Amino acid sequence: MRLGVTLLLIAALPQLGCYNYLPLRRSSLAPASYLALTLTESGSEELARYLGPNALVVRGRYVAATDRGLALSVESVESRRGDIARWAGETVVVPGEFVRQIEQRQVSRSKMVLLAGAAVAGLVVTYEAFGPGSPGGLPGGGGPGPGPH
Repeated sequence: MRLGVTLLLIAALPQLGCYNYLPLRRSSLAPASYLALTLTESGSEELARYLGPNALVVRGRYVAATDRGLALSVESVESRRGDIARWAGETVVVPGEFVRQIEQRQVSRSKMVLLAGAAVAGLVVTYEAFGPGSPGGLPGGGGPGPGPH
């Protein structure tokens, strides 16, 4: 049972943050890509009624390019102070003139290798400490006890 839980945790670890955001050109946008749109000062002011005050970065899945701008299924909005507001995937259209930078989230191979190495090392240490070969049995070893007197 313990091994199953450990393997499940190891399988879930890559989802915890092994990503980098890399700059992207608008011509390279693909539906369902995970994007981070950094807003201009005027964009932050103009979109405050939709995104909240002092919005700086809008993160979410790219839906489509419309005649009004980029449609994004928003997962979070980061303010200029660093506060992060979670969203439930509501679609917001961000006009192109309000976007300073577009970045796409991609898996970081180096972070994945580092995380996998740490997970394997943790598994080995746990196995050595609690596995079948660990000390912790009853003293005196096995076998028959003393005979009758």
